[in-house]
Amino acid sequence: MLRDSGPNSSFKPSPHQSGLIQALGPMRKIAIALIFISSSAIAGDFSARVAAGNKAIAAPGGKAYDAALAPAIQSAMLACAPPGAPTQESSGKFALIGYVDASGHLSEVVVEPVTKMSRCFAAAFGASQLPVPPSSGHWGNAYPVTVEMTVTP
Repeated sequence: MLRDSGPNSSFKPSPHQSGLIQALGPMRKIAIALIFISSSAIAGDFSARVAAGNKAIAAPGGKAYDAALAPAIQSAMLACAPPGAPTQESSGKFALIGYVDASGHLSEVVVEPVTKMSRCFAAAFGASQLPVPPSSGHWGNAYPVTVEMTVTP
């Protein structure tokens, strides 16, 4: 993120940042505004994808498919937090979103917040061969999946 480095600012940019800030000149405020807008769009996209995954669960066949994901979820959690391993630093909540194709492969995986545990879970769950999702013209070739996890020590 860029900060104002004007005469009344206590911010002291690094030499690289200083050159970038100076190069932006009058465009600086527009660039900063675009950074904030794109961050909001990413957050909005994540929320929309969580909602789509939850809507898929509520659709016909969704609850059964969600239950069919349990073995892959359990396997991923065991890989990331084996029994007896300290989980204090990895405890907390996170959500994973992605799309499952007709062959059971997960793609476009995103986790929030990004932590050591959520990255591990995303990698392990994403490497799993998932069950074929319910067929529905509504979802096309990309069935939305939302996994919301709470990890406790």
